[in-house]
Amino acid sequence: MCPCGLKARYTVQSCCPPPSMEPRRMRHLLSIIKITWMDKVTNKEILERTGLPSMEDLLISNNPRWTGHLMRMSPDRLPKQVLYFQLYSGPRKRGRPRLWFKDTIKRNLKLRYIKTNSWT
Repeated sequence: MCPCGLKARYTVQSCCPPPSMEPRRMRHLLSIIKITWMDKVTNKEILERTGLPSMEDLLISNNPRWTGHLMRMSPDRLPKQVLYFQLYSGPRKRGRPRLWFKDTIKRNLKLRYIKTNSWT
């Protein structure tokens, strides 16, 4: 489960990188710029020195591209049907409502100031 609450395995379309991927990337960046872990440099400072975005920023920036591809699909395609899937009946579980992929797409688009009024 990623920090945003989405229960999904890691794919290019998910909102957050898996927990094991970001530390691996940081270790590689440390070795590239020849810094040891004993130097106690923060991850944010490493990203600033290298001029690279974080993994989460990369995924959020790729998300609108995939969403645009999805919106151009014909309505009979399965990925588009999954995006517009609605549960019409049945009991809901107690607690916070489940965060759907569609909700994370809308949140990421709002972060990038892209209007979501044209599609629901």
